[in-house]
Amino acid sequence: MSKSTANLETFDFLELLYMLSGSKKTGALAVYRPDGLFQCWLEEGRVRQLEFGLVQGGPAVVQLLLDPRGRFQFEEGLTHPAPMMDATLDEVAFEVLDALPEHTPLFDGPGRITSPERVASMRWTLTEKDVLRHIEAQRPLSDLIRDAETRRMLAKLVRMGLLSPRKSRVARLSITVTREVRGVALIDELILKRWKEDLVRAPQQIAVRDDAGNVYTLPVRSGPDLGAQLFIPTDLLMRTGLRSGDSVLVRPV
Repeated sequence: MSKSTANLETFDFLELLYMLSGSKKTGALAVYRPDGLFQCWLEEGRVRQLEFGLVQGGPAVVQLLLDPRGRFQFEEGLTHPAPMMDATLDEVAFEVLDALPEHTPLFDGPGRITSPERVASMRWTLTEKDVLRHIEAQRPLSDLIRDAETRRMLAKLVRMGLLSPRKSRVARLSITVTREVRGVALIDELILKRWKEDLVRAPQQIAVRDDAGNVYTLPVRSGPDLGAQLFIPTDLLMRTGLRSGDSVLVRPV
């Protein structure tokens, strides 16, 4: 491709990397600055080498993002002769953003993961997995950001384009059989609370849609700490074609 350069000050550098990586590009992105040359080598979208003078790896990106200026060009088709990395851009970005000041604005309501596939391919600690479960259960971010580490994790996900406000009242839940109640399904109280805020009333019933397109209307009650699960008693389950473990879409009626 053309070797013409563009000014980095008019671009978001991380978004530029994501554009190239998301297009499965192979080549070298160079940023020319008075204090040195930054280079990012990609192979089919994966990060294979990062260099800023003598600095290599994630710290090279940190150094650039702390002072994002210079002129850049991308030369397609180039490969590094001896790459020392083989990582997704998400893995690199999640590490790099830890070293940067937090400037990403967060929203108060529930969020949604924009790319479950990207999130599933990343390695998470048990604590981080718990945060992801709270997001899936539509817990408002205003509840989660009381913990400083969780706030930083959420800010990084927003910055990476992996977390955005949830605008739908639909939740994807996993069916679990319960014998603790009869005649009513149980859903996490945080989800029901959010629906109540949106509808200005507490929903008494839910519509449950399976992957085949079948929709079942069930009475509903809330329960604490149920997460991304829909608890259905056996008497209700027998009236439907639903099974334990099914992943279904649930909305208030």
